[in-house]
Amino acid sequence: MAIKTIDPKTIKTSELHQILLSAVAPRPIALASTVDANGHVNLSPFSFFNVFSANPPILIFSPARRGRDNTTKHTYENVKAVSEVVINIVNHNIVEQTSLSSTEYDKGINEFEKAGFTAIPSEVVTPPRVAESPVSFECTVQDVIELGDKGGAGNLVISKVERIHIQEKYLNDKGSLDTQKLDLVARMGESWYCRASGNALFEIPKPIFNKGIRYR
Repeated sequence: MAIKTIDPKTIKTSELHQILLSAVAPRPIALASTVDANGHVNLSPFSFFNVFSANPPILIFSPARRGRDNTTKHTYENVKAVSEVVINIVNHNIVEQTSLSSTEYDKGINEFEKAGFTAIPSEVVTPPRVAESPVSFECTVQDVIELGDKGGAGNLVISKVERIHIQEKYLNDKGSLDTQKLDLVARMGESWYCRASGNALFEIPKPIFNKGIRYR
């Protein structure tokens, strides 16, 4: 079996970045709404994102430093100035608009308007929610952990969930989120996405209540 082995220190950051994005996938997308100190709204998607705790409820995403020029993103600058964020979940219905919102507009440009999203007021934080998102999490930013000071370095935005908003059409008859109705999408490498629906979905019962047998 042929194996290609790479020392990360021996390749360009851009090449390493593409390997990581292609191999560590699919990745859920956080469509993050923030505001700056002057109240200007920003909306941008991040696929370095996941949930890390239920008690307390913690979501973490990472607006990394740009590899080409080592500049920081408006989202990172905003959460440092105003410690709040709304993390809107992305499904297939809004994936193209989400991609459009990733355009690097000048500071102060409202991506809600550029991407055709509807901004609706949040209950306990300043940034607005995306009305079209199936699930939105109003969060307070507990900490921002900077992983480095060079291009490509991540900035972990540790966000505590304060409110959850769910469009009821994505619930099943038991009142729970329905995976098939959600029709979520995720990022892969390069320009690829993954759609969690249809034949792409399958179930494996967890061996929690019954001990699993040996695979072989």
